[in-house]
Amino acid sequence: MSRFKREYNYSDIYLIPRKTIVESRKECNTSVVLGNHRFDMPIYAANMKSVVNESTCEYFAKYNWFYTMHRFNVNPSSFITHMHDKGYIASISTGVNEDSYIELKNLVESKLIPEFITLDIANAFCNKAEKMTKWIRENLPDTFLIVGNVATAEAVEAVESWGADAVKVGIAGGKVCITKNKTGFHRPMVSTIMDCATACKTKLIADGGIAEHGDIAKALVLGADMVMAGSIFSGFDESAGEVVEIDGRHYKEYFGSASQFNKGEYKNVEGKKILVEYKGSMNKLMIELKEDLQSSISYAGGKTLSAFMDVKCIVVH
Repeated sequence: MSRFKREYNYSDIYLIPRKTIVESRKECNTSVVLGNHRFDMPIYAANMKSVVNESTCEYFAKYNWFYTMHRFNVNPSSFITHMHDKGYIASISTGVNEDSYIELKNLVESKLIPEFITLDIANAFCNKAEKMTKWIRENLPDTFLIVGNVATAEAVEAVESWGADAVKVGIAGGKVCITKNKTGFHRPMVSTIMDCATACKTKLIADGGIAEHGDIAKALVLGADMVMAGSIFSGFDESAGEVVEIDGRHYKEYFGSASQFNKGEYKNVEGKKILVEYKGSMNKLMIELKEDLQSSISYAGGKTLSAFMDVKCIVVH
C-alpha cells in the first residue's frame, strides 16, 4: 500500500447549489445548539491571547455567540465570577500540567462551575490529555467538555471514550501556526474533518484554515458542528492584541499560542507573529458572517443548518 494519498484544503473544493426554497436569506436560521445552550452562529473566535480577552468574551456573550477564553495568565475563578455576575455563560480553557489541576481544583472547592471547558493542547491524542479529560469528567460532571486538538478518526474515538462532549479537530492549519514548517506534521482541513466525522459520535469542532467566509459552510457540509477561527477575528477594536502604528497606519498584533510572544520565551516555538491591518468595529464582521451563512443555507436548499447535511462537493484543484 502506498504511503501517499491526496488530501484537500478548503480552497480545493466548492459546494454544488440546490433549489432555494426561501423568499429571502433572512428567513434562514443560523443558530446551533452546544451543550445546554443555543447560540446565534456556529462559528467562534479562537481561544488565543492575541484574539480574545475578557472584554472580547463579554462582547460575544452579549450577542449570544459562543466564545472560549484562553488559558494564558488568566485567573479562572475571577473570570467565571465576572461572566456569571453579568448573566453570561462562562467558557474557559485549561491545559494538562499541574498548574491546570490546581486551578480546576480551586473551582470545584469554590463551587465555581463553568458551563464550558476547553482542554487546549497542541496534540490531545496523548496520555496527559487522557488523564485530564477523565479528571474533569469525574470532578466537573455538569460542565460541557471540549477536547482538542486532534486530526484523525482514531484520535476522535479515543478522546470521546475518555469522556469528551465535543472534539476539536485540526492541527497546524492556522495562519500563524508554523508547526508544519517546524515539525513536518500537518493535515489539510477538508480531509481532517471528513475523516474525523466518520468516527465522531458527539460534537465536532473544526479549528483552523478559515480564509474565506464560505469556508464555514464547507466545514459544516463536511461534518463539523461548529467552527473555530482566529485570523478573521483579529485586528478589530474588540479583538485582543496590541495596536502598532507604522508610517501613520495602524495594525494589531496577531500571534500563535505556541509562539515566543505568547510563551514569553523562545522554547519549542511553533507559532509566529504577524501584523493585521486595523479594521475598526467587529459589528460589521458579525453581521456579514451571519448574512453570508444565511446565503449558504439558501443555496443548500433549506432554512436551517441541517440543510448542509447532504450537500455535494466538487474538487477544483
